[in-house]
Formats: sequence, C-alpha cells, structure tokens
Amino acid sequence: FESGLEMTFLETFREVEKFLQDRGFYLSQIKGSHYFYVKKAEKEYAVEVNFLTGGKSYPPLTMKTMIVNSGISEKEWRDR
Repeated sequence: FESGLEMTFLETFREVEKFLQDRGFYLSQIKGSHYFYVKKAEKEYAVEVNFLTGGKSYPPLTMKTMIVNSGISEKEWRDR
C-alpha cells in the first residue's frame, strides 16, 4: 500500500459495493453489518465490506484490507 493513506478511494458502502459488482463480485452472505462479496476467477477472492450508514467514509486501513483481499490493484481502486 502506498505511503499516502490519505489518497482518495471509493469511500461509501454503495460506492464500494458498485465497484466490486462491476468487476464480477457477487454478494455471498450477510452477517449483521458485514457483507461478503466473492469473485471466482483463477483464484477465489473474498472481500468483507462493513455496511456504513449516512454516507460515512471507510478508514484508510479498512480500505487497504479491502483492496488487498479483492485482488484488484490499488491503482484501479484509485482511478475508478
């Protein structure tokens, strides 16, 4: 993860949800406020997304975890 954690990424739940769905991820389960999106490719990727209300933003380290778990490059997340 680049040193600039303050970089702009998708921030709200709906933005992250749409970004993942547009790249072939599907909702596999919901446990409380935790939504689990999965994509099966040459490797299976699973991303846990916490539902945030009121358009709140994700903390940088939470975004880092979602980026790493998705297998999608940080550049693609940033450049959406």
